[in-house]
Amino acid sequence: MTTAYDLSKVGTGEYSIEPSNLLTYIDEDGTPKDFYATVGNIPKVKLSGNLPAPPVHEKRANFNGCSADQQTQLNAAATNAQSYAKSTYTYISGISNGTTRYATWFGAYRTGRKNTVRNHFELINSNDFASFTYDCTCTDMPDVFAYVCAYIFQPPDCYLAIDK
Repeated sequence: MTTAYDLSKVGTGEYSIEPSNLLTYIDEDGTPKDFYATVGNIPKVKLSGNLPAPPVHEKRANFNGCSADQQTQLNAAATNAQSYAKSTYTYISGISNGTTRYATWFGAYRTGRKNTVRNHFELINSNDFASFTYDCTCTDMPDVFAYVCAYIFQPPDCYLAIDK
């Protein structure tokens, strides 16, 4: 997962850019486990002069085999998913102990678990669901509604099983 930073809005100066060193893996028993990688030398970046604003591009979802009605529904779903991801990340970031809402979705409150949930929603929130590719051509997978093929440097493709 990569994240882009728009440094044109911060102005001139010297900045340290640090990668996140928190990683999560799934243990043999299926439990998510966190571990921290060792981070080497952190380079400093110096910005100066007139920094141009990045170009503004309208992001649009791509569709494969989706009807006009499906495209309308998927665009609305992408907008709603973006809103849910942002509000959940904001909520999780703002709590410091268990709440009924947290326990309902994620179980008993523990700081490590809360941090894992927050980190996952930070990653989910960093996506632009309006730039994904939605594929409606899958009809031969019973009991599967959707699956995602994620790539490191581009938005994922979302394959939707459509009942025809």
